[in-house]
Amino acid sequence: MIGFVVPLWVWMALGFSFCGAVIVAYNQWAKLDGRALVVGRVVGIWPLAGLSLVFFPWPVEWQFYAVAALMGVGLAYADVCLFNASRKHGARLTAMYVPLKMLLAFGLWVMINPMSLLPVLSVWWKVVLLVVGFGLCSGALGNIRRSDTGLRALVAVLPVAVLFALADVVAKHLLGEVGGNWSDVVGRAVAFLAVTSTVGAVGGVIFGGLPRYKRRQFLRAAGFGVTLLMSLTLLLLTIWLAPNPGYVAAITMLSGLWLAFYGRFMRGERNNWWAGLVLLLGALCVGLAVV
Repeated sequence: MIGFVVPLWVWMALGFSFCGAVIVAYNQWAKLDGRALVVGRVVGIWPLAGLSLVFFPWPVEWQFYAVAALMGVGLAYADVCLFNASRKHGARLTAMYVPLKMLLAFGLWVMINPMSLLPVLSVWWKVVLLVVGFGLCSGALGNIRRSDTGLRALVAVLPVAVLFALADVVAKHLLGEVGGNWSDVVGRAVAFLAVTSTVGAVGGVIFGGLPRYKRRQFLRAAGFGVTLLMSLTLLLLTIWLAPNPGYVAAITMLSGLWLAFYGRFMRGERNNWWAGLVLLLGALCVGLAVV
């Protein structure tokens, strides 16, 4: 019964919260230089992207690729910051960018499309749930990382939050109106990811030279590319369906909870379980508010 009540994008956002945890934690395991990971991942991305052309049409307008290329420059810098932060500070700390991204993406989309808030603002209890949910999520993630955070950590993830929030808003605009053909939207999502990743890789080679990989490092970078393309395609489809990219980011903040579980059971890290439960409650509030 609940499957007919909760919008599809909410379930998709929940699914991506697991994917997001894997993306953030990947380089804590792989331990590659951020630039090496940005360059090497295209080896995994392009075979899948090329195969997608058989099933999903890519856009033909040049403006799409121009915007995607520009975003690729910014996202490459954000990715390097993210992967280096994961390698140096660990996955749980690095995931601190998510609540910042949520607030920024929400605010940007409301400025662009104020009408997207009307379905929520018209019902008083949804307004309360939305405010409480955003507040709980942000507060819980900050509390989870209270022992880890500091000025250097915040500086490390702030550019990631800003650029990823901008990318969510730009991607939602590029993917078109909800109600379009799913096949076309998947093609546009894959094309966007392929272009941004390629621009990032080219920039990494131009400004830093071609990274030198050992065989295991190269395979890990390529494997990350496969994981990234599939995961971010799911994210872009979720953003396309959702009324506001900030709502998606609020639910995908559950990545912090899954990383806390991983740290506790797999790495023996100490976690604030009460904050984890509050995070789960906050995400639930946001989900109920936008149903």
